Amino acid sequence: MNFLDYIKQYQKFVYNTFYNALKNNKVSQAYLIKGSDGAPVFECAKFLAKSLICDNSDFACNECIDCIRFDEGNYSDIKIIDGNAQTIKVGDIEELQVFLSSSSLEKKGLKIYIINELENANKESINALLKTLEEPYKNTYAFITTKNESKILQTILSRCQILNLLPIDKGIIKEEVIKQGVNIEDAEILSHLYSNTNSVIELSNSEIYNKCKSCLFSFLEALTISKEEALFVTQTSIVSQIKSKEEARLFFELLSLSFKDILYIQTNQTPTMQEKKNILEKLSKKYKNIQKYYLEIMLTRGKIEINISIALLLEHICIYIIKGGSN
Repeated sequence: MNFLDYIKQYQKFVYNTFYNALKNNKVSQAYLIKGSDGAPVFECAKFLAKSLICDNSDFACNECIDCIRFDEGNYSDIKIIDGNAQTIKVGDIEELQVFLSSSSLEKKGLKIYIINELENANKESINALLKTLEEPYKNTYAFITTKNESKILQTILSRCQILNLLPIDKGIIKEEVIKQGVNIEDAEILSHLYSNTNSVIELSNSEIYNKCKSCLFSFLEALTISKEEALFVTQTSIVSQIKSKEEARLFFELLSLSFKDILYIQTNQTPTMQEKKNILEKLSKKYKNIQKYYLEIMLTRGKIEINISIALLLEHICIYIIKGGSN
């Protein structure tokens, strides 16, 4: 399923709003695309931005030279700041302002910028961005995304048109990606974490996902054996392999899913990860008060964005679980 089909079928408000804006030449200078964890907000921002430079159709055709150049990162008048990869700093916004103030190099004469996951920006960069939104340069368009709207200042929200990506039934996504060749285990996990088929398929083949999944499964299995084995896996696999914020976020998402599944088993509900049900059942008998572990996982995950050492956070949560909830 291509992205146009996705928004046309599952995100009708986004489709109709942007289609009418394009048709009537009333595209807003700033959009904020919001969604829950797993929603393809970044993909949506890139697709809508690409639609502004494509001449072949209302939305991006993905086949013309400009669409291809955009996908390859070779379109001169587009700038992307990815808050999922690293914290957005004031220097990033200052570079953006220089980019916006310079002359356009492309025939369209537009300057377009995308800021992914603005919630991962520090205070100074937010203030600098606010000034840019308050006094926009001519022929500039912004696509800002967030998966945590509560962390976005009201002054930012008030200067953007809001596009909300609605959640899609996980079963539909799972069935669709299995049809397209994703194995059942990955389909179970990723359809729970991500809300569109393209993201699931792309991630199922990624090195980051497969590394994080391998670390998680090794840790869960070690927990069923002994504390010593789990500690060994923590030091030799998890802490030594998971280095970046992107990898850490994904590992914590997988870990939280695992403990949510353990709770499901304890309350006679169906777990998401059916392929790992045997290990999860063993852990459901070994660990009680699962809500406590789940809460600590989520609290620790939140500290990724405040530049605490990734290794320390991983070590903390693993040892917390190994010791049965003791710090």
